[in-house]
Amino acid sequence: MNHRVKLVAICAVFTVPLIAAAVVFFLLPPSKSMNYGALVQPVIALPEVPAPLAFAGDFGDGKQVNIDRGLRGKWLMVMQDTSACAERCQKKLYAMRQARTIIGREQDRLMRVVLLADDGQPSAELQAAYKGTVWVKAKDHPWLAALAKLNADNPQKSSDEIYGVDTLGNLFIRYQYDADIKLIVRDFNRVMKASQIG
Repeated sequence: MNHRVKLVAICAVFTVPLIAAAVVFFLLPPSKSMNYGALVQPVIALPEVPAPLAFAGDFGDGKQVNIDRGLRGKWLMVMQDTSACAERCQKKLYAMRQARTIIGREQDRLMRVVLLADDGQPSAELQAAYKGTVWVKAKDHPWLAALAKLNADNPQKSSDEIYGVDTLGNLFIRYQYDADIKLIVRDFNRVMKASQIG
């Protein structure tokens, strides 16, 4: 083997991997993130505090529930709104109800929580339509403060989004009020399958 062939072989050893990497990067770009919702980074640890319930199904009307005892250990879909619950509020309620239903046999691991940002109580019709939803009187609740801090740049977003909270009380993902329900379910199925807690 002459010197020229050796030189070409040595150059090839160093350049072929670079060319291959460039081809893969530009012609076969990495797939987008697997999750549909926007991840909250870093996650926000929601404080463990009791909260009065406006209406709470299994917890009982008006009782105090400790987030640690009552909700911690479950996967949560959480939203913030007022007791009047206008159109966007009802879209969020519908999305959370349908998502939990579609999840099927795992739905007992998932709870729907509404943080009411006023002193009112949801109407009897709304409570009946979304039976099983936990309605928390949250006007001065630290969870609302956490959402406000998360959306400090745009306070309206707190009322426009649905949030995912893991079994340890970490707010980890968020969705718009008009998000695709099936894709919300896909996200929750993925994280719930990966975790046997809750």
